[in-house]
Amino acid sequence: MQRAESNEWVDVKLTDREVGCGNAVENPIILRNNSGNKVTFNVTVEAQFAQRDELVEWQLSLTGPSKKEEFSVSPSENKQMNVEISLEPKETREFKFIVITPKGGFRKDTAKFAVKIEYDSGSVAQSMQVTLIPVIVAVKTTVGNEIQVARDLAKKSERDKEERAATYSSATNEILAIMAPKEVKGYIFVETMHPDRIPYLGKDVRGYKGEVKGEISIEEIEHYLEPKPAVTGLELGALVELIDGPFKGERAKIMAIDPTKEEVTVQLIESLVPIPVTVNAEAIRMLDTK
Repeated sequence: MQRAESNEWVDVKLTDREVGCGNAVENPIILRNNSGNKVTFNVTVEAQFAQRDELVEWQLSLTGPSKKEEFSVSPSENKQMNVEISLEPKETREFKFIVITPKGGFRKDTAKFAVKIEYDSGSVAQSMQVTLIPVIVAVKTTVGNEIQVARDLAKKSERDKEERAATYSSATNEILAIMAPKEVKGYIFVETMHPDRIPYLGKDVRGYKGEVKGEISIEEIEHYLEPKPAVTGLELGALVELIDGPFKGERAKIMAIDPTKEEVTVQLIESLVPIPVTVNAEAIRMLDTK
């Protein structure tokens, strides 16, 4: 819900937001001195928190022409932000009230910020609530190792949680979900409340090549969540590698495709006797023959 209040002296637009950790939420503030005398505006910000870890800090700033005030607030150290801004007669200035969410937190942690601007002839008061939600980031891997990296990263995250639980009983797994679409080569997608710790978790994981900067919306990858027949994209005569079963690692040629059973019949290339083998379509991987 957006709440805005304006008058001839002050424009404020604050918007409730749901955002991931490590993001900046910008809110415009315009101050106008409509008088013939110098006027001082007093800006105060008070915070209320509903979060599980009282030590987690939020960063606040009020930024404008030749003015930048920064504060850190948390449930354990919740101090009021006070800023005085003086405007010359008929002067107008634009500012940004910026809330930078913590580097990490818990799902649905919230902070409510009450902003009040007082001046000689009146005041304006607004509030906004920021709620933390998971983010999706892309992780780069060596091509062909996407699933193995996803498995190893999940195991590393679980071990990390167990280690942290020894000193912090509320510790949770910092990786909420991992997706490794078959169609995407060299990348996997990770849902997390702590995007800043993914590089740490990926350290020493074989095939992990780093976290891609920025976030990914669910709309960008939701089409990968729709189940597709395992035989999609397979063609007669195509060269494949068996990745499961007794012939794992062998190269073969597709001789027949059964879409109903999602099975393919292949002929092993290096076999002395051309014996057809029928396997599940998910047990093969297309080879790049270019």
